[in-house]
Formats: sequence, structure tokens, C-alpha cells
Amino acid sequence: MIARRLVFLVASLFFLGGCKPRAPEAPRIPVDLSEIESSLRQRDRESQAIRRYQGFVRIRGKGPDGSFHGRLVVIFERPNDLRIELLGPFGSTRWSAVASENGIRVLFPGSKEYVEELDTADIVGRLLGIPLNAEEVMALLSGVGIPPDVEVISAYRQGPVTIGMLAEGGRLELAEDGQVSNVQTRTYRVSYSTSWKKRRRQIPDRLLLSTESMRITLSAEDVDINVPLDPKAFELEVPDGAVRLKPADVAGEAVFVVTKISKSK
Repeated sequence: MIARRLVFLVASLFFLGGCKPRAPEAPRIPVDLSEIESSLRQRDRESQAIRRYQGFVRIRGKGPDGSFHGRLVVIFERPNDLRIELLGPFGSTRWSAVASENGIRVLFPGSKEYVEELDTADIVGRLLGIPLNAEEVMALLSGVGIPPDVEVISAYRQGPVTIGMLAEGGRLELAEDGQVSNVQTRTYRVSYSTSWKKRRRQIPDRLLLSTESMRITLSAEDVDINVPLDPKAFELEVPDGAVRLKPADVAGEAVFVVTKISKSK
């Protein structure tokens, strides 16, 4: 009986000692909307100052079917023009996509097939796994996470972080130095984990983009900002005899099946 009590006492002490109380959350201090709006206007001005962008973006991620990776060429010119290419082995092009205010066109040169649709976000979602329009891609790569027309309806400070609640749902977090650190919208979440502003970079070198089923890390490489672009950068000619595909037909060429395709060979 005494031995049982000793065992129970030792077990109780071990359990209580291992259950340390959680540190209390920092209090939420309301912030005047004008304060966070001023910070966001400054971020937007810096983002909009990136008028032209061209470089490579390495993409790595995990989706429902497993891990994937690839390398993209990304070129954009504000306000509406965007070009993305998925590179294959030895620098070949698996597909090229050009988006503008008139929609998106995607060319698959190997099979002489193409897609042309008004809904840019739908096609980008089928190719990259996350539906994004051209303006959202520009905002993500330039470090603000959301287009400038998204409204903040309330804000508070919690510790060193300032948090704004968005009119369309979701939230935005500003670090102590004013850098956007996290954004959550109805369709995606983005996190900027590196202190790129402190290092006086014009753009973030890495970001984590995710949905409920997809997690993607984008790493910018050899990017040039505001340099002259090829006058034909946003032209994409469809060759004679090319077959037009339906949006549902592009799934096999999506970046998130690159690894799966390479394993089957």
C-alpha cells in the first residue's frame, strides 16, 4: 500500500512538473485605422515603384499528390502584364503563359496546344496550384502580399506586431520595422520569413504561399528590377495548326506534377 502511494506521488510530481503553464498572450491594443493605413500606403508606394520585374523563381512545395519542384521565368510590367514560363530539363520550356487585362493565353510548345481564357486566376490555379490573378502575383513577389485596393476595417497591436483585419475576410500582419510578415485572404496565405527590408533588398528573396491543400516556397533568383524589357516579352503567338484546349485539359502540365512525371520515366 505504501509502495503504491509512493508511485502515485512520484507520477503526480512528474506530471505537474512537466505541465508548465503557457505564457500569457500579449494584450491586444486597438490601433487607429489611420496609423495602419499610413503604413500600408507606404508599403504600396514601395511595391508600385517596382514597375518592371524579370528573373527566375524557384518553386518547391507539397500538395495532395506529394512533393514537387520546378523553376519559373517570371516577367511583369505594371499595371497588367505578366509572363510566366515553366522550365523543363536543360532549360527547355514546358509552357509559357502571358496574362493581361484581357485574360490569359498559355502555349504548350512541345505538343502545339494552347489555352486562352478570360479568367486568369482559374488558369494560374490549374498551372501553379493556387488561383492568382496578375495583380496578386505582382503583389506577392514585391512583398506586400495583397493588391493595393484591399480595405482594412480594423486594427490592433499585439506585442511588436500590428494586425489589420481585411474587409474581404482575412488579416494582414506588419512586423515592428513595417515589413509585411503575414497575409491571409480568402484564397491563400503568404508568409515572408526573411528580413529582406532590413537587408535593404528591393524585393523579398523567399516567401511561403499556401492553401488548405498546398504549400509552396518561392525563392527569387537573379531578379532585375525596373530594367528595360524585351518589347515582345508579353507577346505569345499561337503557331499554325495548334489545338485549343479546355481549362480542364491543362492539369497534366501543372508544376505540381513535375516530380511525378520524372519518377515515371
